[in-house]
Amino acid sequence: MQRRVRWMGVVICCVIAFPGLADDLNWPQWRGPEGTGKTSAKDVVTEWGPEQNVKWRLELPEAGNSTPVVWGDQIFLTQPLSETKQRAMICLDRKTGKEVWRRGVEYTAKEPTHKTNPYCSASAVTDGQLVIAWFGSAGLVCWDLDGNELWRRDLGKQTHMWGYGSSPILYRDLCILSFGPGDREFLIAVDKTSGETRWQVDALDDAAERKLSGPENDGNANDFSSTKERTERLRGSWTTPILVEVDGQDELVVALPRRLSAFDPESGERLWTCGGGAPLAYASLMEADGVIVALGGYLGASMAVRAGGRDDVTKTHRLWHKPKDGGWLGTGVTHEGDLFICDMGGVIHCIDVETGDSQWKARGDGGGTWSSITQAGNGLMYLLTKSGTTTVFRPDSNELKRVAKNELDESTNASVVAAGSDILIRTDKSLWCFSYPTKSQ
Repeated sequence: MQRRVRWMGVVICCVIAFPGLADDLNWPQWRGPEGTGKTSAKDVVTEWGPEQNVKWRLELPEAGNSTPVVWGDQIFLTQPLSETKQRAMICLDRKTGKEVWRRGVEYTAKEPTHKTNPYCSASAVTDGQLVIAWFGSAGLVCWDLDGNELWRRDLGKQTHMWGYGSSPILYRDLCILSFGPGDREFLIAVDKTSGETRWQVDALDDAAERKLSGPENDGNANDFSSTKERTERLRGSWTTPILVEVDGQDELVVALPRRLSAFDPESGERLWTCGGGAPLAYASLMEADGVIVALGGYLGASMAVRAGGRDDVTKTHRLWHKPKDGGWLGTGVTHEGDLFICDMGGVIHCIDVETGDSQWKARGDGGGTWSSITQAGNGLMYLLTKSGTTTVFRPDSNELKRVAKNELDESTNASVVAAGSDILIRTDKSLWCFSYPTKSQ
């Protein structure tokens, strides 16, 4: 009997600590509990405004593009602090929005970025015991939930004229990061409790060595000083890797310039590569029933690949390919075989995952956007635009079915977070929390 009690206690601890077992309450990483933009939370608020369903509002020190992550009663937000040359992690009380602790990492050297992509653009990741953030050249840093620093890794300088955006993810006892874009690009997995390297894949831009056909073999593709056309010489990936299970095996799939590659998340062994992708990868990968969709930025190529192959799968597993597609930056959500995504101009598209065919497209509310779509457990989808307007719509294969239009009149490049009954929206000025009033209110 004592053995059974101890065993049950271990199970209870695992339930509390393991992300994904409380999907409806938590948003532990970029793109939510499973990295798909979806949550099982069904009672999420659908209507809000500056004076409607506001749980709290916190004024932020300056603009930032990352989304908050949520675990239990805590919210974690990466935040640039330009005056003190710090990149910070801020912990907030979820119920009140009040700051619980703040930890800054100072970095005084110059690091290039674009004015629309402030430092700390990568979201944090948490498992309910620790929280990890990547601050570009300032390193990969881990704290416990009380703000005690557990470890810090200097991964070297991150250098690209547009900055960085890939967020760390957790897999079992590993923290995995796609470092780049720029002259140094690598995939690294560290022990999440110690920060020690477990595996690292260097020279991600080695398609020529692997004899993939097409522009992957262009030796000038990584040369910003090349005399080639701007669209040919600019390259990079700002995407966060995703995990896909195929026939009982987990695959870590990464969108890289001009191709997709899959790795064994335990060892870093490369499993397969598919050529024909865009030189610029902004939108994170989207998956439905083993089919992975990669959409390119700035008229780049888009394609769909069936996971589970080996070596060069360009001819065997690529389902469709569009050499020149629209400008995609935000990430979409797959639903019943369709992909719902918004282009940078603010037009929402419904695309058949298997064929790449357009089902429909319609303009959303509020103009252009860099934001990704979020789907709640009630099926509703949330799209935030640069103007602070959110279109709430119901996924449908035939037309855009609007449910609500919510305006804040504060600019933003972040995305909607849905956790429990709360909606969290980061703008350039504030972090808002919206929820339906409780009986005590």
